[in-house]
Amino acid sequence: TGAGSSASDQTESGFVQSQPVNPCKMDADMKDANKRKLDEEAGGAVSSDAKRVVQSGALPMEVDGGAGALMKNEDFSPELLRIYYDRMFPFLQMFRWLSYRNDPKSASPGAQKDFFLRREFTFVLQGDVYCRYQCFKDAEEYKAKVMAQQPVRMEIGAVYSHPPSKHHTVIKDAYKPVERELVFDIDMDDYDEIRTCCTGAKLCPKCWTYMKAAIQILRRALTEDFGFEHILFVYSGRRGVHCWVCDSVARKLSNDQRSAVAEYLNLVTGGAGRCRAELKMNGCDEMHPSIMEAYKIGNKWFRDDPNGILGTQDLLKTGPHLSNILEPLSIAEKETMSKYMESHPQASSLELWGQLEKIADLRNDKAQTYKEKLQAKILLKDVVIQCTCPRLDINVSKQMNHLLKSPFVVHPKTGRVCVPIDPDNVNDFNPLEVPTIGRLVEELNRSGDVRETSLKKYTHFFEVNFLQKLEKTSMEELRERGLSDITNF
Repeated sequence: TGAGSSASDQTESGFVQSQPVNPCKMDADMKDANKRKLDEEAGGAVSSDAKRVVQSGALPMEVDGGAGALMKNEDFSPELLRIYYDRMFPFLQMFRWLSYRNDPKSASPGAQKDFFLRREFTFVLQGDVYCRYQCFKDAEEYKAKVMAQQPVRMEIGAVYSHPPSKHHTVIKDAYKPVERELVFDIDMDDYDEIRTCCTGAKLCPKCWTYMKAAIQILRRALTEDFGFEHILFVYSGRRGVHCWVCDSVARKLSNDQRSAVAEYLNLVTGGAGRCRAELKMNGCDEMHPSIMEAYKIGNKWFRDDPNGILGTQDLLKTGPHLSNILEPLSIAEKETMSKYMESHPQASSLELWGQLEKIADLRNDKAQTYKEKLQAKILLKDVVIQCTCPRLDINVSKQMNHLLKSPFVVHPKTGRVCVPIDPDNVNDFNPLEVPTIGRLVEELNRSGDVRETSLKKYTHFFEVNFLQKLEKTSMEELRERGLSDITNF
C-alpha cells in the first residue's frame, strides 16, 4: 500500500515494510555541527511530582502552567508516537512538498528522478542521538524508515549533489548542497526583555501577540519586497515559529545571498534594557519604505489591537521601559510627561503612550532644522519597531546546509504537533489549543477516521493553501525545463 490514499485527506491504511535498517552511527563532525539540544532549549529540572512513568513507558511532559504539571491523557510516549506516525503523519504531503513534482515515477522530461533521494533528513532518537545523512527514494520508503527508527524529532536539510547516505563515498569537495528552502526561525525567549507575562520557554496568549506581529511583518517583506509567493509558517510546537520560503529562486540562493536577505529583514537587536531600534536615515529625507510598512503593521499589534502589546504587557508601567523611552526627549518634553504622570497616577500604558504621541506630534510640528525633522520622524517609531519586528536567529537563515525541524513532527516537551499557521488569520491561531498526540490518538480511537481528528484542519490548510499552489508552479517550471532540455538537445 502507498503512504496515503488521497492528496487532501491523509487516510493512511498501512505502510510498506522496509528492509531492516542498520543502527545509525554517531558522527563526530555531525555532533559538533548540531550542538543544539533536542528541544533547542535547556529543559530544566522537573519536580518529583512530575516524574511518573506509566506502564506504557510514557514520559511526563512540561506544560505552560508550571513545572510539575502534567497534561491529562496527553503523555509523550513511544506508543503514542508510533500510532501518530503510522496513522496520522502526512508522509505523502511532505513528499509532494519536498520533491517539487520531481517524482521518481514522473514521465516529465524535466523531472529530476533522484531529487527527493538527494534531500538530507536527520533523525533524533531518544537520548539525543542524532542520525544524519538519512535519505529516501519516495514516500513509501520515507514512512518505512520513520516507522522502523521512531525518531522523537526529524529535521530537514538541503538537497545535495549526491544522496546523503553516499556522502562518504564521494570526494569531499564534490558533495555539496545545491538547493534548500530559505528558512527563518523566531523564538519567544528572544523577547524576554519586552514581555512581562512569561519568560524562557513559557508561553501564553498575551505574549503570542509578538509572534502575530512578527509573522505579518515578515510575510509582507518577503512577498512585497522580494516577490516570494510560496511561504509556509509553522508553529515550532512550544514557543516559536519557523518560516519556509519555497520559491525556486529562494531555494537556489547562495549563502551570501541568504545572509544579505536575513540582514535586510533583521531590523532589531535584543538585549536587556533595549526598547528602541537603531533606525538610520542614511542621508534620506524619509525612512526606508520597508521600515515604514513594518511600523504600520507593528503599530496595529502594539497599540490598536484590543489584545495589543501595550495593553496586555503594560510595558510603560512595568520595568525600565518608560524611563528608556523618555531618554531621547528634551528636558521640556520630559517635564510635560512628569506633570501628566503626577496628575494621572493611575494612567494605563495605553494612556501614557497617547501622551507620548502628542509630544511627538508637537515636536514634528515645531521641527525646523534638517536634524530636528529627522529626529521627529523616528521618535516613537523606533519603539514600535523594536517591540514588534521579528527577532530572527539569522544564523539559521544564512547557511544552505542548516537543518530545521520538520513540520508535523511532535515536540516532546509539550506533545504538540508542529502545525502550519495561516498568516492571514493569525488571530485564529492559539498555540495552547494546538492538538497533542495524546488528544489526536484519543480522537482517532473514538472515530476510527483520521479525517475526524483535530489535525484535519491543519493538513487541509497545508494542502489547499500551500501545497496545491506550490505544485502548480512547480509543474510549470518542470515543463519549461523539459522544453529547454529538448531544445538544447
